Amino acid sequence: MKERWLPVGVIAGTLFVVNVVARWIAKGIEDDAKQGVAGMIALGVIGLVFFGMAIYWGRIRPQARVVADLAAAGGVACLLSALVGPLLAGENPFGPGAGAFFSQIWFYGGVFIVGTGLGLLVLTAFATDYRARQLKSFAQQAKARPRRV
Repeated sequence: MKERWLPVGVIAGTLFVVNVVARWIAKGIEDDAKQGVAGMIALGVIGLVFFGMAIYWGRIRPQARVVADLAAAGGVACLLSALVGPLLAGENPFGPGAGAFFSQIWFYGGVFIVGTGLGLLVLTAFATDYRARQLKSFAQQAKARPRRV
């Protein structure tokens, strides 16, 4: 159990830390436009984490497990970022309103879908995903056996 959920927890923690650091940086910026840019950069970094982990895990695990593990990590990180993140930055999670709260969740979900989807798509396009490697190994083993007469 530890082998499966420890990496998921580490990724969730990493995503949460990225969000909190971005909130602290944005809080120090007084221009609203630059605060928005800081938020978009944070979402880009979170998307790169999903992309990189999809590529890394997609080579050694089935795609369904990769998506499930990254969804679990993303879900935990999303809840922490939406509920605890604003408190660590000195704000109220529901202060800007319910719309802003739920838009954070939708943005996180979108970043998860795009990052993980692109990572798995790249693996599939270059035939380096788990399933393609299994099929290649099977084909090589079938060629190596002599034909029965």
